[in-house]
Amino acid sequence: MNAEKVDYAQLDGFANVYLEDSFVLEVKATPGLLVLEVELVLAPQHPAYHPPAPGEQHCYARATIEFPNVRNLMWADQGTPPAVDASGAKDFGGIDALFWNGSVFHVEGDWGAIDVASAPPVVRTWP
Repeated sequence: MNAEKVDYAQLDGFANVYLEDSFVLEVKATPGLLVLEVELVLAPQHPAYHPPAPGEQHCYARATIEFPNVRNLMWADQGTPPAVDASGAKDFGGIDALFWNGSVFHVEGDWGAIDVASAPPVVRTWP
């Protein structure tokens, strides 16, 4: 990617989320779709925002970040096992970066680095 990087906050639906303190619970790549299941940090301006739970710094919401209409996907450095907490829940770490150039998106974290040519990603919070 030689062109200028454009940060995720400029994507529709990403203005009121903070990926850097969010947690990736699962990464699923299937033909035509890439899905990140996350504990997403919501900013106070997000419609699903609620005060942080006791002992938590941020408002977290279960969500998916979906990259639809995948035409090409390259996943490097995959295979790092997740951390597992006392309850057995998996945690693949945070999202260190999400940016794009045209229709190629780059997303990375402890679970690897993915370059995906797709339609723009969509954030779906769970009720």
